Formats: sequence, C-alpha cells, structure tokens
Amino acid sequence: MNKLLIYDDDASIYLAEIEKRNLPEIEIHTAISPEEAQLQAPTTDIIFGRPVLVASILPEARQLRWVQSTFAGVEPLCESHLPDNYVLTGVKELFGSLMSEYVFGYILARERSILATARNQQKKIWKRIKYRSLSGVTIGIVGLGSIGREIARTASHFSMRTLGLKRTPGDIDNVEHIYQPADLNQFLPQLDYLVLVLPDTTETRCFISKNELALMKDSSVLINVGRGVTIDQGDLLAALQARIIGGAILDVFEDEPLPPDSPLWNMENVVITPHNSAFSFPDQVAAIFCENYLRYVNGLPLRHVVNFSKGY
Repeated sequence: MNKLLIYDDDASIYLAEIEKRNLPEIEIHTAISPEEAQLQAPTTDIIFGRPVLVASILPEARQLRWVQSTFAGVEPLCESHLPDNYVLTGVKELFGSLMSEYVFGYILARERSILATARNQQKKIWKRIKYRSLSGVTIGIVGLGSIGREIARTASHFSMRTLGLKRTPGDIDNVEHIYQPADLNQFLPQLDYLVLVLPDTTETRCFISKNELALMKDSSVLINVGRGVTIDQGDLLAALQARIIGGAILDVFEDEPLPPDSPLWNMENVVITPHNSAFSFPDQVAAIFCENYLRYVNGLPLRHVVNFSKGY
C-alpha cells in the first residue's frame, strides 16, 4: 500500500478527482495546514502538492519516494539545502496552449491598437488607426520547452519569422534558427518581440539586464511569462523610461504582487497582469498524477522527471 499525501490549497478538489479513478494500492490523506502536513509527512511515500508547501515538510518526509508537483515551476523543491533523495515530477505539456493564447492575445491587442480603439469608442470617436500584419514580424523565444514550442507553433500560423534561443543546439519545429546564449548579440537586435519562457535557475537569474536591453530595437517589445527574476527589473524600468525598447508585457515579477509604488504601474508602454497567463486546472493536473501513479506501481519510468541541478 502506498501512502499519498495531497498538500495543496485545492487538496479537496484534487482528492475528488483522484478518487474518481479508483487507483490501486493507495491510501490517500490530505492536508491544508502545516500542522496536518507535518503530522502525516514522516510516514508518507508520495506527496502531490504545491511546491512551496511541499518544500516546508521535506525534511520530515523520511520515507518519501516521489513528489508530483501541481505547479509547472518547481524551484522551491530544488533549493540546495533540501533533500533530493526522491523522484520529483513536474507538470508539463499542459500550459502551452494557455500561455500561447496569452502571448498572442496581447501581441494582437498591441498591433491592432485594441485598447486605443476601445477608448475611442467610449468617446464616440470614429478614427482608423494604422496597423501592420504579423506576417514577417520577427519573434524570438527564449526557452524552448513545451510552452516555447507551442508559442512557436502559433507564430507559424501568423507567418511570423520565429527565432529561438536555448542552451543546447538542435532543430525545433517552426523555428527558423536556434541561437545559444553566447549569441545574444546576434539574436536580440533582430527581434520585434522577445518572449521569455525561462525557469528560475542560477543561470537564468537576470538573464536580461541593461546590456541585453541595449541590443534590442527601440521599437521591440519584451514579453515575460516565465519567472520575474530572469529580468533585472531596475534595468528594465530604466530602459522603458528611456525608450531604449518600445514596451513590455509582464505577467511575472521579482516581487509578487507587484508593489503599488512600482513605477511600472503608470507606464503607458507597459502591460501588467497578475501572474495569470496560465491557470492550473485541477482535473488536468490530477490526470497527470494518475497516469504517473499507474506507471509508478507498474515499475515504469515516470513522465516529466525534474533534474534537481537544472531546476526543471
């Protein structure tokens, strides 16, 4: 019998989803408070939950064999001071379409001046605003996992020119050319849109700072749907104020919620959203866990295993 602990704000929802599937050889417990979780942790074999919560009980989970994250980002579980003598699996191939919808929703809103047109409507102003087609516009994607690849696939439907940047060379469908981090000085100056889909790792923190921003076109737009720490926020603010780049669409920040006194709130060339480019839908996340659980009990390799040293 495998003891499963569900430790997540939505524990009751996940419990209901998992119970529908009648999984074999499983004893399920839930926790929504630290006290409940710490009580269950020492005798738990498997934990299914939110990374920041699970990280708080890892030292007590002495017989733990596997953790299934309910979030795409697993950085809290990869801290060097925490145990890593278990298998960690993430949530992948789930958020690509949602995040692609976000990216292109805001690109289209910008290119077609949708907000300005709405303001004109409120003022009863009949005015045609010039726009361009996305065909031939260059988009650069940094981070070509399942999410980045879906963004590239969507870009292909608009006949955009798509460039990519990743640590290791290799061809990617719908990407014209792959650059490596050492090639930023060739990659960045070409872009009309730069989309960051990076995790929070030692290598990605402040990946974009003043030197990189200075390489971009003064009309280019930076879109961040990865992690806030991948951009030096002070350098970005300075670049936006000086019009070194044309604008930014930001869903993630160094500090969340973004403090009310941040100058970013009042900038006309910035769009701010509250880290909502892709929600976790419990039924879909539970389905990933259940598929992996059946692989687990049958001795098969688990899907979406995380490399602790890389953080993804």
